[in-house]
Amino acid sequence: MAFTGRTRDEIRDELLTQWAALYTTAGKRLLTSPGSYAYLLASALGVQLEGLEAQAEQTARNILPDQAETDALNRFGYVYGIPRLSGVRATATVTVTGPVAGTITIPAGTQMVYSDGTVYDVTSADVLLAGGTPTGTINVRAAVAGTSGSRAVADVLTFVSAPSGLNTTGAVATVVDGSEEESDQHYSERIVERLRERPASGNRADWRAWVEDYTGTTIETAYVYPLLAPPASYPGTGTPDTLGTVTVVGVGPAQGDRLTNTRVVPYDDTNRTAGVELVNVTEYLLGQRAADGTDLPLDDGYRLPPMTMSVDDFSIEAIDETTPVDTLVTCVLPRTAPFEWPGSFVIFSSTTTSIVVTGNAAVANLKRALVYIGTGNTRGGYKQIVLPAGSYDGGTNRTTFTLSTALATAPTGNLYPGTSLWDAIRAAVFAYFDGLAPGDTSPASRWPADASSVMYRSALASAIVQAGALSATTSLPVADQTPNQKQVVVLGQFLITA
Repeated sequence: MAFTGRTRDEIRDELLTQWAALYTTAGKRLLTSPGSYAYLLASALGVQLEGLEAQAEQTARNILPDQAETDALNRFGYVYGIPRLSGVRATATVTVTGPVAGTITIPAGTQMVYSDGTVYDVTSADVLLAGGTPTGTINVRAAVAGTSGSRAVADVLTFVSAPSGLNTTGAVATVVDGSEEESDQHYSERIVERLRERPASGNRADWRAWVEDYTGTTIETAYVYPLLAPPASYPGTGTPDTLGTVTVVGVGPAQGDRLTNTRVVPYDDTNRTAGVELVNVTEYLLGQRAADGTDLPLDDGYRLPPMTMSVDDFSIEAIDETTPVDTLVTCVLPRTAPFEWPGSFVIFSSTTTSIVVTGNAAVANLKRALVYIGTGNTRGGYKQIVLPAGSYDGGTNRTTFTLSTALATAPTGNLYPGTSLWDAIRAAVFAYFDGLAPGDTSPASRWPADASSVMYRSALASAIVQAGALSATTSLPVADQTPNQKQVVVLGQFLITA
C-alpha cells in the first residue's frame, strides 16, 4: 500500500485523540481544546512531522521509476544509461524574393521572426534569386526546441535585419515540425520497459533502445519487427522472414490538437526509409553519427557502432497511415453538461461568418453548436462554436445566424447541438488514437506487443465515458479497425450526437 503523508492538522488531531485516551485509561482528564497546553504541543509536533511525512511520501513515490518525479527519473536514467530525449528544433524552407536576380550572400547570424515572436536562425549561406519575380529558397531552424517553432505552409516570417538584396519577408514553403523534451510519463514508461526486458546482444530491446536513444530525430517510440526484411530499394536487400533481418518503425510524439500528424516521422515521398531523420538514425547505427545527431567525419577515426549487423540486414522506417477513419458516437450526457438543444438542423447555405439552416432554429435557444469545417484548427473536422440569437424567416422556413468570429472555412452538412463536455471528450478521443500502435505481423512478432494497434469501437466509447459521458455507443466505424503491419489507424471526422 502506498504511503500517504498526513497534514499537520491530521497529525495534531490523532496525537490529541491518543493522548486523551491514555489519560482516560489512567483515570484522568486531558484538556485538548484550542489554546490548551496539549493542543499547542500537538500543533507544534504536527508542523514538524508534516514535513517529515511529506518527505517520506516523496521518497516512497520516487523509490521506483514508475511513479518517480522529474529529478528522480533523471537519476534513474543516468544510472541505467537511458538519457531523456531532448527536444528537436523545427526546420523549414522559406521562399524569399528580391528586386533583382542573382546570388545573395546571407550573413552569419541572420534571423527571422514570426508574428508571435518565435525566432528562427537562417542556416543558408546564400540564396539564388531567379525568374521574372526574382525568387529563391532559404533554410531556417527554430532558435528554441519544441513545437512552438512548428509553422504552417504560407506563414510569413520577417527578417530581423534583411540581407542586402532581399525583401524583408518570406513565406514558409515546407516544414519539419519540432518536438518537446520527453515528458516524465513517457520517460518513466521507457525506463520501466528497459528494466523489464533488458537489451542484450542485439535482442529486440537492444534495437528499440538504439533507435530511441538517438536524439537527433522526432522519433519518440520505436517498434521492432525482428523477421521483416528491409525493402530491396534502400538501404539493403535482405531476404524476407530470415533470421538476422530487422525492421524498426519509428513513431513521433502525439498529434493532439495539431493538424500535422506528428506521429509520422518525415520521410521521402518515394521511400519510407529515405527521410533525412531516418537516414541519420541508420548512420548512427553504423557508427557514422553520434547519438546527439552530430556528424562524425571519417577523419575522426574508427568509432564502434552500437550494432554489428550489416546495413543489408536492417532498416529504419517511418510509420504508415490508414485512410482516416470517420467516427460517430451516440452519447448520454449528465444533466450538468447536456446537449444544449434537441435534434439537428440542415445547413442550407453558409459563409465563414454566417450560417443559414432549414427550419425554425431560433426557437431552440441555441448556444453551443457543432459544425463541420474540415480544416482550420480542428483535427476531426468538427468545431464547437457559440451561436448568437438566430433570425427566423417564416416565409422561407430558414434561420440565419451571424457569427461574430469568422470560421476557417464555411461549414457544411448539419448543425448539431454542443455540450460543455465537448473539449474533454474531444481530447480523450485524440489521446485514444494517439496511443494506437502500428499493426503487427501474422503470426505476431512486433515488439513491444502490449500496446493495441486495433481501433476498438468499445474502447473509443469507453474513452468518451471516462471523459464525462454517462454512456456511449460507437455507430461509426461499423467495425473495429485493424491496420496492416507498420501501419497505424488515424482519426478522420469525429462527431458526438444525442
